[in-house]
Amino acid sequence: MNIIHIFSVGVAIFAMLFGSGNIVYPLALGRASGDAVFYAMIGFFLTAVFLPIIGLVSTLLCNGEYKKLFHKLGLIPGNIIVLLCMMLIGPFAIIPRCVTIAYASIQWYIPACSLELFSAFTAFIIFLATYRPNNVVTILSRFLGPIKLTLLCSIIILGLRSWIPLTPSDLQPLTSISMGLVEGFWTLDLLGTVFFSGLILQSLRKNLTLNSPKELALAGLQAGTVGSLLLGTIYAGFCLIAAMHSEAIAQVEEAQLLTALSSYLLGNKLGAIANFAVAVSCITTAIVLTTVFADYLQKELLQKKIPYIGALFITVIIMMIMANFGFAKIMSFIAPPVFCIYPALVVLALTNILQVLWGWRFIKTPFWLTLVATVWLKYF
Repeated sequence: MNIIHIFSVGVAIFAMLFGSGNIVYPLALGRASGDAVFYAMIGFFLTAVFLPIIGLVSTLLCNGEYKKLFHKLGLIPGNIIVLLCMMLIGPFAIIPRCVTIAYASIQWYIPACSLELFSAFTAFIIFLATYRPNNVVTILSRFLGPIKLTLLCSIIILGLRSWIPLTPSDLQPLTSISMGLVEGFWTLDLLGTVFFSGLILQSLRKNLTLNSPKELALAGLQAGTVGSLLLGTIYAGFCLIAAMHSEAIAQVEEAQLLTALSSYLLGNKLGAIANFAVAVSCITTAIVLTTVFADYLQKELLQKKIPYIGALFITVIIMMIMANFGFAKIMSFIAPPVFCIYPALVVLALTNILQVLWGWRFIKTPFWLTLVATVWLKYF
C-alpha cells in the first residue's frame, strides 16, 4: 500500500469537503455551547466526520458509481433521488452557499464589492478550474488542499495561543451532544463523499492495484480516515476558538463568523489571512461540486446532446443566479428536502456496505421506512 499516495488522496478528500458549511457550523456550535463545547463536539464528529467515511466506502464498493448505489432502490426511484441530491449539492444549493460564504469574507474588507459582481467573478474562476475535469483531484491534492490546510491551521494556532476560560453554559451533556449532531448534519458531507467517490477512485487507482471490493473498501477507508482526521482537527479548533471568544462574536451573522473572529484575534492585517483561507476553502469545494454536477448534466440529464463545456457553462450560470439570494435564503430553500432525505441516505449507505461485504439482504425497506418516518416527523 502506497502510504504517501493514500495520504495525498486523504488531503484531496479534506479539500473537497471543507467548504461553506464546514466553516459556519463548528463556529456556530462553539459560540452557542460555551464550556459544554467538548460534549457538543462529540455529536458534531458523529455526523460531520464519521458519516462522510460511510458514504465514501459505500460508494467505492459500487466501483465509485453513485448510480449503482441509488439503483438498488429501483431504476426510477433511484434516478429521482439522484436528481434531488444533485440539485442539493449542485448549482441550486451547496455551490452558491459556498460562494456566499466566500463573499462574506471578502465583503468584510471590501464592502464596495457587490454580491452580484463577486458571484460573476467566482463563476469565471470555477469555469477555468473545471474546464478539464480529470485534473481536479491532482490540483486539490498537490496545491489547493495543502494551502487550505495550512491557512486554516494557522488561524486556529493563533487563536489558541492564549487560553481563555470558557463561558459557563446551562446546557446539559445530552443537550450539547444533540446540538452537535444537528450542526454536523448540516455540513451534508455524506452527500459530498457519495458523489465525489468517482473522482476519488480514479486517484486511488493511479498508484494502487485494487482487485477486490474489500481492497477497494480498505483503500477508501484509509484515505477517508486521513481526510476525516484533518476535518476533525479543524472542527475541534474552530469549536474551541469560537467558544473561547463567544462574547466577541455574539452578534455576528453566521456567514461572517470566521472573518469576524480572525479580525478580532489577529487584527485587520493578519485577519486578511482568514479571508483568503475562507475564499480558498469555499471555492475549492465549489470547483469539485461543479465538476460533478456538470458531468451529471451532460451525461445523464442531457444524454450527451451537448459537450461537457456546454453543461459546465449552464452550471456556473445557474450557480451565479442562485448565489445572489444570499446565505440565509439559500438555507431556507434547502432545509426541508435535506431534513427529509438525508437520514434515509445514511441508511442506504450503511445497508449497502452490509450487503456487499457481509451479504445483508435488505436495502429498499430500511431506506423507505426511514424516509417516511422523517417526512412524518417534519410535517405531521
